[in-house]
Amino acid sequence: MSRIWNWQPVDLRPDPSRFKGRLRVWQKEWTKAGGEVRRAPAVTIEYNLRIIAAIDESTRIGKRDAFLAALAYSNLHRESELTDQLNGRIKIHDTGLYVTTATSKTDQTGKGSSRFIQDREDLQLVRRARAWFAVLRDLDADAPNLPVFRALTVKGELRKYPADRKRGVRMRPGSLDERLQELAERAGVPYIDGKKVTSHGWRAGANTDMIEAGVPLLDRNVAGRWVPTSHTADTHYDRRHGRGTRDPLAKVLLYGGPAHAAVAAARTRSTGSAADGEKGT
Repeated sequence: MSRIWNWQPVDLRPDPSRFKGRLRVWQKEWTKAGGEVRRAPAVTIEYNLRIIAAIDESTRIGKRDAFLAALAYSNLHRESELTDQLNGRIKIHDTGLYVTTATSKTDQTGKGSSRFIQDREDLQLVRRARAWFAVLRDLDADAPNLPVFRALTVKGELRKYPADRKRGVRMRPGSLDERLQELAERAGVPYIDGKKVTSHGWRAGANTDMIEAGVPLLDRNVAGRWVPTSHTADTHYDRRHGRGTRDPLAKVLLYGGPAHAAVAAARTRSTGSAADGEKGT
């Protein structure tokens, strides 16, 4: 909605309150009709490592998939950001990666966002990046202006596309999402907390892990390329496992607990008073 509005010439942009009002009306009708927001479960570090461990990294496809899962989590990537990521925007160092995300959903100015991602012993981001970029060199697909993630044939060769394909050699976001879902299924975790795993789960998983570790909201906004003042990382991407089963009413003391004696005594007094009254009549 905001993109369409921004595409219009400044003097021809409609009053946003009109379509925002219609959207609110539609949301109410949609909710009454049984609609609900479906959010991907968090692919937290323990789940991501299980998924990566099930990948055969001796193959070209495996090298791509392992780096894909590691980077999706480490840089809190949206699927469109992953498919549009270019080779020249990832700098590999011994201690980590310097990644530039040129465009993102919340980047209205087109300035891009860069950050250094420190290597971790569990994700081994540097090793996996080097392994995949070596494959790209072998395939003669490592030019700076070419996409990092490429569709491969069963034999590990580059998939060919028609010359007039709108996206060129870039993967479709939907194809990448399907690939990550397949990797989760192979690892035996197609569902987490009863919800189907999708590519957005890697973004939610990293943010959820950082919340548990006490990382401030501002730092998480920078890492996930949210607007600095946004609370989305807290309100929409805090998806701790089992959170939906935690009933706050469970904190109320049971009748048979410490409150039982006081309640029982009160009932006894009330019953005794009533009995005395009956005797008096």
